[in-house]
Amino acid sequence: MCYKVFNTPKTFIDSVTTCREDGGTLAMPRDAETNALLASFYVPYDHLFWIGLEDQEKEGKFKWLDGSALGMYTLWSPGQPDSGVGDEDCVVSGTYRHQGHKWYDAACHYELRFICQVTPGRT
Repeated sequence: MCYKVFNTPKTFIDSVTTCREDGGTLAMPRDAETNALLASFYVPYDHLFWIGLEDQEKEGKFKWLDGSALGMYTLWSPGQPDSGVGDEDCVVSGTYRHQGHKWYDAACHYELRFICQVTPGRT
């Protein structure tokens, strides 16, 4: 898999659109190794970034953008997901409040950085 980091903040849907225009999707860290690689792109910065995980269709049922179920690997911060401000259907990854690199549900209209993934040879 190849990854491209975008440092221009965008909403979740605008991030998805940008990745699709490049022939890919938002990054989907389905294992610890991939998650650590994605996190390393923002070290030593304290940034949150969109990943390709959401529960917009059914609250609490998170799925990857390719339609597959969340699976066994997760890196939720303690107490997450929590829909803390009400409508938090999209997922960010990163360091927040010095709790280490974790996942958080967030409102999809927030403008955040993002990472796209593409299979080599597709673009």
